[in-house]
Amino acid sequence: MYRTNIPCRSAGSLKGNVVVSMKPMKSTQIAKEVEITSKYPHAHGGPICIGCPQSIGIQDINKPDWGDSVEILPDELPVFHMCGITPQNVLMESGVSFAITHCPGHMFITDLPSDTVI
Repeated sequence: MYRTNIPCRSAGSLKGNVVVSMKPMKSTQIAKEVEITSKYPHAHGGPICIGCPQSIGIQDINKPDWGDSVEILPDELPVFHMCGITPQNVLMESGVSFAITHCPGHMFITDLPSDTVI
């Protein structure tokens, strides 16, 4: 997962940049991946960048900010999706001293509907 240069919409004192996950894909599979994932905007949605990680502020694709580096084969392009680590990045960038949230690979589960505002 990588920090980007894409700012989130701020909310009061909370502000920070989007975090993305990356999946290498064969170029012939990307159109289908976009078609499928774009149907789920409340999950990770469609890709926000395909190829060119520098365009979203990622200087070294081999050095993720979280997790392990993933090999990109010669016939593949990096495909970037919004990532659930974005809220943690916003909390850290905003200097929040305490929060309860999820960690990478372990989603926070609640019984509240996704459109509920607390």
